[in-house]
Amino acid sequence: MLEDWPSQSPDLNPIEHLWHELEIRLRNRPNNLNNLKELEHALEEEWNKIPQKVFENLIESMPQRIQACIRSNGWPTKY
Repeated sequence: MLEDWPSQSPDLNPIEHLWHELEIRLRNRPNNLNNLKELEHALEEEWNKIPQKVFENLIESMPQRIQACIRSNGWPTKY
């Protein structure tokens, strides 16, 4: 059964949700980024603004994510 499991299932990878959070925060910034240095600074600044609770919720959701993947036989889930 595991040999048929997707090797990089986004349903089991909480970092995908953090990247999404970071992308939203970058897009909501009022000014455009003009160079790589500004992008690096903005990424670090926005990453540091993500509340600790977001990280905790993602970690705490792992048992439900695993169960959802098992129930869906590896097909997409709500996560």
